[in-house]
This record gives sequence, structure tokens and C-alpha cells, in this order.
Amino acid sequence: MKSAYFPVYTQVNQRPITICENLPATVFEYPFFNDAVGLVRPSNSIRKELDLNSENSSINAESLQLKGFIFHTSHCGSTLLANMLKGSKKTRVVAETEAINGLLLSAVFYKLEEPILLMQLKKIIEAYLKPLGEAEQVVFKLTSWNVFFIDLFQKVYPNVPWIFIDRKTEEVVASLSKSRRGFVEWFYHPTTILQEYFLDNKIETVSFEAYLRAMVEAHKSFAKNAHFGKNKCIEYPSFISEFKSKILPHFNLNYSDKEFHAVEEIKKLDAKSFQKTPFPFSE
Repeated sequence: MKSAYFPVYTQVNQRPITICENLPATVFEYPFFNDAVGLVRPSNSIRKELDLNSENSSINAESLQLKGFIFHTSHCGSTLLANMLKGSKKTRVVAETEAINGLLLSAVFYKLEEPILLMQLKKIIEAYLKPLGEAEQVVFKLTSWNVFFIDLFQKVYPNVPWIFIDRKTEEVVASLSKSRRGFVEWFYHPTTILQEYFLDNKIETVSFEAYLRAMVEAHKSFAKNAHFGKNKCIEYPSFISEFKSKILPHFNLNYSDKEFHAVEEIKKLDAKSFQKTPFPFSE
């Protein structure tokens, strides 16, 4: 089976270190990249470090096209949209990689200088554009709190389209209250560094529900105030019916009738299941 080296995680550090592993193309078929790594990693997998400090671009004639970024509130259908994009084998979706998360957390804890941070972010993203399998183009579905760094993505890739998926705040909060992943677990951290950073030092979130509501509203505020770039705001669940008419054109993607049929089949499945499990409420 053919494989290539892709970033797996970035150590949170004053000098971030991004670790790559030699992985098959199937790693991009699962809902979340890092969960998939453990499933598809070869038994003899060898790790290597990505040089984040080289100013030389890794983009070459064989590199895949970067088509867009997906930002979102969390629990708003972003995984469903990512899976729908995978209806075409030509589209590789990099879903919530810890390589980007670790770099951005390093920026929070160690106040990395922006020029260095921009260069390192670009190096990580470019490392996912290696050709492998049938993929010809790449879309990144980012972890929700990455929206707080949306300006960095815009500065590195000002001409790459991005979208923000919104959902009614109360619905998101109700769904998040059942979760312990992502920024939800920050409420239980012994330190409030992350809460203070993302909520602009305004800690008025005594209760868990108040914290979730404040974070969701902050997500929306950052996306709304991102003034430049090729952006589009869509909402759950209406975006599902707008996939063909609005989302694909925005990312400059063209799907065949066969690929649209695959998308329709994907819509019937539980988006976050590693197995092809029918969505509980589909008929």
C-alpha cells in the first residue's frame, strides 16, 4: 500500500516540533484525522520531524490544490459537511488535525512571534498537500476554536476561500453540554489560561453552561469580524440543501452526477461514526 509522510501532531512548546508519520491515503477517509491515525498506522511506522523553520516552500508541481478552509461553532454539522465533500475521491479533507492545534496552542502559551507562527502554519498545511491516492484537491475542516486564529489563515492564504458554519447558540450549547471534547474540557482545567485568552480576560463564566454560551458567542464574533478573504457564512441545517448550489461553487469544486449520488448516500449516515452507520433519524 502506498503511503506518504503527513503531520500527526505538534508538541506544545516555545519551539514547536511537528511530528510526521508515514500513512496511507485511507487516513483521510475517517471523520477525524488523529483518531484515524491510530487505526491505519502501519505496525512498523517510522516518525520524523517536519522542519518548521525552513523558509523554503514545499509546494511543487505535484502538490494538490488547496481549495478551502471550514471554520465552525462546533456541533453544527461541520463533520457532516466534511464527509459530504468526501463524496468525491478527488477531494481530501484534513479534519481537525492536532498538528495545527498544537501549533496554535503553542502560540497561546508561549506568545510566538507572528512572522514565525505564519511560516510554521504554512509549513504544516503544505505538508498535507502531498499527492497520494486519487486526491487532487484539499479542504481543511478545522477544530472549532481555530476560528480565534482566523486572521492567521487569512494572512497566509488570502486568496483561499473559507466558510463559517453557524448554528443557533442554544442548540450548540445543549449539544456541547453532553460532550467532553475540544474547548468543552477547558472548563475543567486547573488553570484558566485558555478561558482567559479566548474570552479576552473576561471571566464571567461561573457555571458550565455560561462558559459554553460565552465560548460559542465568541466563535461567532471572531468569524463575523473577519473582514477580508473569500468568506461565506452558512447555517445548520440549511447548508445541507445548499451543498451543490453554494458550497461547491464557493470552493471552486465540480462534482459529477456519480459523486453527487455518493454525497446523497453519505447524508444518510451518522457523520461521526467510524463505521457506515445509518443516522438514527434517517428513514
